[in-house]
Parts: sequence; structure tokens; C-alpha cells
Amino acid sequence: MNKKYIIVLIIICILTAIPALCSISAEEEVFVLTEEEKAIVSSYPVIYVALDRKSFPFEFYNRSEKQYEGVVVQILDRVKELTGFKFEYILTNDFEEALQYGINLQADIAVSRVHEGTGFILSRQLAKFSGHDISIQYTKRMPLEVVTLINRAIDTISEEDISSIIASEAVQYEKMSDDTKVYITIVISAFILAAVTSVTILTAYYKYKKQKDLFMNTDRLTGYPNIKGLKSVTDVSISSFNISSYCMANLVVNNLNHIREVFGYPEADKVQTDIAIILDDLIYNNELLAKANNDDFILLLQFTEKSEMAARINQAINRLNEKFELKKIEYPIVLSVGIYTPKYEEVNMDILMQKSLQARQFIKEKDEIRYRFYDETIHIMTVEENLMQQEFLASMEKGEFLIYIQPKISLFDNRICGGEILSRWYNPRRGLIRPGEYIPVFEKSGTIIAFDMYMFEKACQLLAKSLQEGKKVVPVSVNFARSHFTNIDFCNQIFALTVKYEVPPYYLNIEVTESLIAENAKMMNEIVNKLKELGFTISLDDFGTGYASFSDLPNFMLDFLKLDKSMIYNLENSKTKKMIKGITDIAHNMDLQIICEGVETKEQADILKLLECDIAQGYYYYQPMPYEEFEKILQPK
Repeated sequence: MNKKYIIVLIIICILTAIPALCSISAEEEVFVLTEEEKAIVSSYPVIYVALDRKSFPFEFYNRSEKQYEGVVVQILDRVKELTGFKFEYILTNDFEEALQYGINLQADIAVSRVHEGTGFILSRQLAKFSGHDISIQYTKRMPLEVVTLINRAIDTISEEDISSIIASEAVQYEKMSDDTKVYITIVISAFILAAVTSVTILTAYYKYKKQKDLFMNTDRLTGYPNIKGLKSVTDVSISSFNISSYCMANLVVNNLNHIREVFGYPEADKVQTDIAIILDDLIYNNELLAKANNDDFILLLQFTEKSEMAARINQAINRLNEKFELKKIEYPIVLSVGIYTPKYEEVNMDILMQKSLQARQFIKEKDEIRYRFYDETIHIMTVEENLMQQEFLASMEKGEFLIYIQPKISLFDNRICGGEILSRWYNPRRGLIRPGEYIPVFEKSGTIIAFDMYMFEKACQLLAKSLQEGKKVVPVSVNFARSHFTNIDFCNQIFALTVKYEVPPYYLNIEVTESLIAENAKMMNEIVNKLKELGFTISLDDFGTGYASFSDLPNFMLDFLKLDKSMIYNLENSKTKKMIKGITDIAHNMDLQIICEGVETKEQADILKLLECDIAQGYYYYQPMPYEEFEKILQPK
């Protein structure tokens, strides 16, 4: 090669690379795959790349060697060495065709002249020669974690390696006899070498930062923006001038945790990705869909009037229900949607999300309409909830929570054979508050754990006092929030209280629900067995709601089956009578007693006797009463 050409090459490289070298000091990075990244490579072993067969020196097909060559190919070869990803190449006729393969999702990567979306730009300075940016484009079907890993690998390829790649491709043209072409090639190669060296030093940092920002702004499961990503868009697109033309909707699958625990995390993840796809299909171009970390879907929708928005939300719910019905899944999908329409001055996304969440949380489990708009009623209720939460600890210290008992009656002799412990809150500000108002508040805030243990200890104190005074005592049943049943140490905690107050555990019946058993059968089996071992009796509450079946019963050491109220309300139906009779016969064969709650009429009581049920409770017999009154009616006259 002519010496003058070599001198030109060296000078251009130095002049072009000096600014980059001065601006950033880059240290060579050792590339090591984490265990999580190894799993990513295993789950996505082959990546399809669309190449332009005639784009020397970036990518081309060498007919004589029958192989793909070029700068891009060599870079991807290095990525393969670093990560283990395998690249399969699809040959196309030009840049546009390569890009079309990406648009049609026939390839994972397309090397194009136009930089769109998430891509690795080889060099802005290459535009001087091609007229366009040369970039590695990732198509929509590429998982974000794969994109991030490939880009991390590219970032760690040193400038010396990039230089070597460029030089090796430039040698291809050195064999040309035409002196002019050789000169042009050397100059182009020099600029490529210097440009790529600069990009390695300069652009890699900014590209990595961009990819990191994208990663931080994206929900990894669905690929849609997370809350941070939503805010990054709304910060520049939503203002006090246009906020009133939007509304925010908060959508969640109420029973998603149940699906996770019964059918597994992959199934629950599939439910969420299906929902994301359907919701994305229903929103307009100027609307936004985001996925929060707590399983909520957030939608920023154009708003005209409530009736139109209600129709759109109903359409979304119906589409989702139809989707899962067609899949013939083994579980129901229960959706709730809270909607908030902001005022002109409300451009804070946190406030919008908070109020749409509050609207959703006020949808009750059995409500037929699965959406609710935030309104003044919810505002008042939210303020009241906050007040109750603030008063909680002081109320416990002052003894404002009272033990109430609803008696249980033996259907054989009409005598009181037990009771169910309930609670009431005597609040100086509001008077007597029923549990339906404050229990959901405590569950939402997490204080339900402390409340339940407080009430259980109070029940032990009252039973101990009655026993010490030689009064008649009957077993009473106790309800605990589901959050207690995630740790077997719960059994030891309540047993320690019975020991402290010298109350035989036999007098305390622990109620567990069907849904708890269905959601985590293994843990519940351990807990039930432990409670039985410690001397407590066990009732299966709400039997007949559809979560558990008779096939589950032999696996649990139960004493009572408590029929769901819905069966009692429908006693006039002949099929319901036959069903209850069948349940009773099977239960008796398994040494279980049947408890019927919600008995409100003499007719219901008489039918239950004929069906040979064992125990009843309800307003027909007694309403819940303070413990002191219950103690009095128990004593012989």
C-alpha cells in the first residue's frame, strides 16, 4: 500500500478520535453473564437478522466463501461469543427490504438506514457516506431483556476490537487495481475507523443510558410503559390546558393472586399479557396504557361524558371476559375498574392514580357493575377511612372495641351449643360502628393483623374470667383475616395466648374459608393440622361457594362444615334441599357436623331439621349481643 495513503489513514483517525478521547475516559469492561442473563439466553437461543446482501462494508454475502460478512456480522459474532446467542441471517436485496422484514415481524433484528425506535446506532458520521444513519433495529417481538443484554454486550466490545473489525473489512478493497478506488476506500475506512472508535467511546455511554432509561420505564412482563414511563410521557404531553379532556382508569384482576397460587406464576403472567394486548387494541392513538408493579393496569383515556366512558369500559370488560371464556380456562376472571375525571388544575399523575385506585377499591366483591367513577361520596368515605385508621391504636388502648357473640343453636334440642365471636367499635365520634365498615379499612392498611390478635386475646380474657367464676362456657368460633394464614407461626401465637389465660383450646373454634384452602392447599394443610395438634377445632366456612369440593375434605382435619348463606336463602328450591341433604349425609359419614348460618325464619329452621343439619345460627334465634348478655343466657335458670 502507498505510504501516503497510510499517512492519510493515521492522520484522519487521530484527528477524528481525539475529541472523543478527551471527553470521556473509557475503561475496558469485563463481560460476565449473571444467572438471570444466562436464563434469558436459554429462553431465546436463536435470533433472526435481516441483512442487505450488497451493503459493503456493513453487511454483505460473500459468494465465493458462501458466508455472511461485514462490520455488523463481525460485531454480532462478538456478541455471540460474549452471550451465547445464536444469530441466523436472512438475506435481503436492499435496506428497505431488510426493514420490511422487521416490520412484518419475520426477523428479530433488521439493519437499516433509518433509525426508528430501539436500535444501536453504529455511527452518526456514517451518514456522510450513506446519507442515512446505520443502525441495528430491534423489532417489537424482541423481549426487552434480550435487547438490553445484546446492547450491553455491544457496549463492552473495545475500540481496539472495533478498529480491527473495520480494518479487516477494509482489506477486502485493497485488492482492487484501480488506484482511485483504493484511495477512496482508505479514506472511507479511515472515517469509519475513527467514527466507530468515537462512537465506542462517546455514543456507547449515551446509548447505554438511553437503554437503561427505557428499561427503567418499561414493565418487563408486558413490554408496556410502567408508572415511571407513563409519567415521562405525560410530563411533556399533559398540561392544565388539556387534562380535563382525559380520564384515568385503574383496572385490576381481583383474583390474580388466587390464579398465581393455584395455577402458577406463568399462568397469571399470561393472563396479564393477554389483558395488555386487548386493552392496547381498544385504546386510541392519543391515549396511553401502562402497567404498574402492583398488577394494576393504568389507562389514560380521552373523556367526553360519563355514559360514553362507561360504554368503553364495559366494552373492555366484555372483550376480556369473552377472551378468557374462549380459552376455556379453569378459573373465573374477576375485573374491577376505577375511573377518575380530573379537574383543570389537576395535572399531577400521582393524584390521578390515587383517586382512580380509590374508586376501584370501593367496588364490592359481589357488585354486578364492575366499574365505578370517583365522586364526592368516595371522597367522604376516604376521609372517614383515614380518620378511622388514625383512631385505631388509641381505640384499642381505650378498650373501644367490644366482643359480641351470635349464639349457635343445636337443631336437635334447640339449646345454645356455641357462638361466633364478632366485634363492634364504640367510637366516641360516631357511636357504635359495625365491622363491615372498619374491617375492610384495617385489611387495606394492614392493621388487621394487630386487630385480630387483640380481639382474640380479649376473647381469651373473657372466657378465662367465666371459667374462673365457675360459669357455663360453650365453644366459640373465631375469624381471622387471610393474611394470618401465610405463616405456621400463627398457630403458636394464638396457642400461647390460650396458655397465658389458661383457656383450653377446645373452647376456641378457628374458621377457615374455602378460598384459603383453594389458594394454598399445602400451607393450609400444615396450619390446620398444627391447630388440631394444639387442641383447637376447625370449621370450613362458606362451604358451597365453589372454591373447594368434597375431594378436598379428606386432606384436612376438619370438625365442622359451615354452609354458605346463599344455600339457606334458596331453601324453597327442591334442588337446593336435595343438595343440602347430600352434603349433610357425606359430612356425617366423614364425622363432620353441619352448621347453617343466616337462618331468619321458622320455615327455614324446620326444613334444616328435616334435612338433618346439626347447628344453626341467625336472626330467627338471636342477633349478635355483647359477651355479658351471652354469658347470662347461657346460665341455668
